[in-house]
Amino acid sequence: CALRLGGMLPAAKKATRKAAASTSTAAPADAERLVASCGRAALEQLVLSSMRAGAPISLKQLEGSARPPPARAAVRVGTAVAQFEDAGPFSLLPVDLLVKVLENCYLPVKLTFAIEVCKGLRPLRFVADLWSVVRTSLQDAQRLGHHYETVDWITSRNLVRFAQWLPDADKVTELSLLISKGFAPDDVSATLALFPGVERLSLTGQGMNKKILTLMAKVQRPALRILDLDWGQVGAATVLAVLKTAPSLESLASHKLSGDILEGLAKLLREARQGGTPLLTRLRQTGRYAENVTPFAGVAAGALFPELQEFTISFALRGPSPPLPTAPLQGANLRRLHIYDMIYGFTASDASPHLSDASLACFIKTFVSGCPRLESLCLSHGRKYLSRGETLPRLPRLGKSFQATPLPRTLVMLELKEIVVAPSDFAGCELPALALVRLKHCKDEHGPDLQKDTIEELCMACPKLEPSGCVADEHRFEPKHSSKLQQARVCNYPAEHIGGLSLEGVLDALERGYTLY
Repeated sequence: CALRLGGMLPAAKKATRKAAASTSTAAPADAERLVASCGRAALEQLVLSSMRAGAPISLKQLEGSARPPPARAAVRVGTAVAQFEDAGPFSLLPVDLLVKVLENCYLPVKLTFAIEVCKGLRPLRFVADLWSVVRTSLQDAQRLGHHYETVDWITSRNLVRFAQWLPDADKVTELSLLISKGFAPDDVSATLALFPGVERLSLTGQGMNKKILTLMAKVQRPALRILDLDWGQVGAATVLAVLKTAPSLESLASHKLSGDILEGLAKLLREARQGGTPLLTRLRQTGRYAENVTPFAGVAAGALFPELQEFTISFALRGPSPPLPTAPLQGANLRRLHIYDMIYGFTASDASPHLSDASLACFIKTFVSGCPRLESLCLSHGRKYLSRGETLPRLPRLGKSFQATPLPRTLVMLELKEIVVAPSDFAGCELPALALVRLKHCKDEHGPDLQKDTIEELCMACPKLEPSGCVADEHRFEPKHSSKLQQARVCNYPAEHIGGLSLEGVLDALERGYTLY
C-alpha cells in the first residue's frame, strides 16, 4: 500500500500482542496466529486507530481484522465484485478496473505495482490479461526517432529474469523489445524463447546486430503474424533467414527495406504456401531516408504482394526528372497508400532535388492510377535541406495531375505535403466519401497562399467534407455554424485535436481503425 511504516511494523506487532495478552486469556500462540493472519493494511489501520484513540489494541479488534490467507483463485479479472484484499485503498477497486488502468501504463509501472507497492497487490503477477502485451520502450512507437531511443531501466539479463518471473509467458501475444547498445545477444535470444506464443513481435533499436538475427533464425515462429524488425547494416541473406521462420507473416515494418528483401520475402511466403499467394497485407517502412528502395521496387511490391492493403514507403529521388516506372503500381486491394518523402533532401548547394511539375504528375499516375479502392492517401514531396544563405528551390505544382489521374471515389482522407496547390487543381474531382483533408506547406513560397481557397473549394465539391475536418499548416478551419456533430467528424477523434498532431498522428487516426459518422 502507499503508506509505509518501515521499522514501525515489528513494534506494532509487539504492541498488538501485548495488548491482546492484557485483554484476553488466550494463549500466546493464538495471539501470534491472529497477528500473522492480519494483512499489512489491516495492521497499519489498527495501529493508526490505536494512536488516534490513545487506547491499546484489543484481542477483539485483532479477531475482527484477521483473515484467511488469500488464495490465487480469488483474483478474477472481468468480475466487478473481485477485489484485492489488504491492499489499502486499492482494495476498494474491482480487479478488472485496476487491471484496465495498469494495462495503459508502461512496463516499469506495472512491475512496481506487482512487486513493490504492497503484498496485497502481488497477485497481479498471475493476472494474464495484464501481461498479454509486453513493451520495454517508454516512448510511442509511432513517434519519429523511436529507433534511436535507449532503454536503460532494464538490462538484457534482467529482461530474461522478467520473462522467467511471468507465470504465463506462453500467453503473451504481443512482445515489443527495444534493443539498446550493450544488450547481450544470448540474453535477447533467451528472452524470445520464453515467449513462444507471440503473434506480434517488435525488435527495434540500435543494438540489433547480426548475432541476434542469426540466433533468431534458429527458432521457428509459426504463430507470428506481425513483425517490426530492425537490422541495421546486416545483409539480406541473414534478414531473410529470420523472415523464413515466420511463414504466416501478414505485416512487416522495418527501418530499412530494400528491393532484395521484398523479393526474397515474397518468394519465402509463396514457398510456405506451396506456391500460393502471399498473405502479406501491410508493408511499412519506418525510416524516412530510403536510399535502398526505388520507385521500381515500390511498384513491384504490388505484384509481389497482391493482398496488400496498407503500404507506407519513402523514396530518395533526385530531381528534376528522375527515371520512373512506366507500369503503374497494381494495388487492387490497397486501402492506404502513404508516401512520406519522394526526394532525397541532402544535395549540393548548386543542385535541386525537387521534382518538376511533369515528373510529379508522372509519379502520381504511377502510384495512384492502379489503386481503385484507396481510402487514405498521403503524398509528401519533401524539400531540400538548406545551408546558410541558400533559398528554397521551387516546389512542384499539383496542376492537372488529379485530372490526368482521377482520385478514387472511395477516398476518405487526403494528405498533401510540400506540393503547391490551387483551387482549380481539384476541378472535376468526384470524391463523395472524402471527410478529412490536411495540407502541409502546400503554398507557393514566392506567390499567394491558396491553401485556404483550395479547402473551401473542396468543401463545396465534396458532400461529406466540412471545414471541421480540414487542416492547412496546422490551422483548423471552424465551421460557420458549429455543432457537436461537426466538431467530431470522426468517432473518438474530435476535430479540435487534429491541429496539434504530427503528420504521422493524423494519418494513424485512420490506420488504427477510427470510423466516420
